[in-house]
Amino acid sequence: MKLSLKKTRILIAVFILSFAINTLSYAQCKSVVKAGIQKLTPYTHNGQINNVTIKDGKPAEIHLSFYKGLYYKLQISTEKSVGKVGFRVLDENNTEVYNSETAGDNADFWNFYSNSSQDLIVQLKPLEKSNGCVAVLVGMQIPKSNNPIRNL
Repeated sequence: MKLSLKKTRILIAVFILSFAINTLSYAQCKSVVKAGIQKLTPYTHNGQINNVTIKDGKPAEIHLSFYKGLYYKLQISTEKSVGKVGFRVLDENNTEVYNSETAGDNADFWNFYSNSSQDLIVQLKPLEKSNGCVAVLVGMQIPKSNNPIRNL
């Protein structure tokens, strides 16, 4: 099958346009992640980038692992087009551990101490029907101890 010059140009234009749109959405998510990492202070970012693209205000979820004996901060960072996002944290038995909406503060972060190594599910629910990038960033802190014995 031989393509005409006009059809070839159209195919190239469509390819370039789709690449540009994909690159633009990645760049927007990158700025959301950067802003979220800055909000983690004084916690140290764990180095993982966890982001999802919200479409038509539909909920999304991210599965994360946490380790025993550390303080954590979950930071939710969104594009302006998404607006406020409520989030729930569930344990491996789907039992709700935290809900930003029922906690009364509707915060964009949650601080906690992990008593055990565990996997948690973070469910994200935009409060408005919207589209855009949402990042869930994890910061951690080692508990301060005056004990001179080194824990291994």
